Amino acid sequence: MIRYFAFAIAIAAAGPASALSCLQPTVAGTYTNAAESPADYVIGAGSLVLTGPSDPPGGAAPLAGAPQVMVGFTQPAQFAGGLFNGSNFNNQSTVPVTVDVTCTASWCGGASNVDYGLFFFRVVNGAYVLDSGACPGNVFHDTHPGMLEEVIRCHSGSCPGNW
Repeated sequence: MIRYFAFAIAIAAAGPASALSCLQPTVAGTYTNAAESPADYVIGAGSLVLTGPSDPPGGAAPLAGAPQVMVGFTQPAQFAGGLFNGSNFNNQSTVPVTVDVTCTASWCGGASNVDYGLFFFRVVNGAYVLDSGACPGNVFHDTHPGMLEEVIRCHSGSCPGNW
């Protein structure tokens, strides 16, 4: 009984957890999240190249008065590749993208060049936004044909439930 109370007191005194725990993202899970979102999404397979300085220029920065809380940033980029048209990724396009890096406490997403990946772009006023949070999920690096086939299966209504 005493050990139980000592454990409970230790847990209460420890304060908030100091680690971020993220589930491993899957194509099916990300597709389902995008499909169920009130936002519009466009899916692309191709490359992403950062094209200019971040805003603010230093990237993520501590929140004034709360150094353990980070504030995100945006980064201009360009996507080149195939956009999903409902049946395949043959719609080749080059489009500007804004990478929107957000933070959860002191953990932030990131913006980087991607040689070949699968991207889930949120559409805002006709512009493409790539959300990059502390837990990944909207970019799948080193995309293989099976990932593209999974998007097609999900779109046709047979999305696996392994997320």
